[in-house]
Amino acid sequence: MTRARRKLLLVGDSFTLCRHPFFLELLAYVKGVEGYRTAHQVVKQT
Repeated sequence: MTRARRKLLLVGDSFTLCRHPFFLELLAYVKGVEGYRTAHQVVKQT
């Protein structure tokens, strides 16, 4: 048996999103687990 994988993709301006406490905390967590990439980083990978 395999485990189901889940993925959450947020697209938006991090500066604007961080004005809300929930997204500020979420972004801090995602950066902490190295799950944050900017649009420029994504474009360079392709």
